[in-house]
Amino acid sequence: MKVTYDDTRDISIRCINKLIDSQLFASLTADEHHFEIQDIIQDEINKVLGIDIDDNFEIKITKMNKYD
Repeated sequence: MKVTYDDTRDISIRCINKLIDSQLFASLTADEHHFEIQDIIQDEINKVLGIDIDDNFEIKITKMNKYD
């Protein structure tokens, strides 16, 4: 299985939605776009995985845990 830069962006969007749903960001609503927060989360995920948009857009992984 491979993980791409786009996948990590999708993960960061899911994180934002969970934070809003759990009311950890009381002032945020689901209708707002929170690109700065999303970018921070995605940057941290990408650092761990060694992914970047220019030189290493995707990586292959051997195991992926699914969390819903």
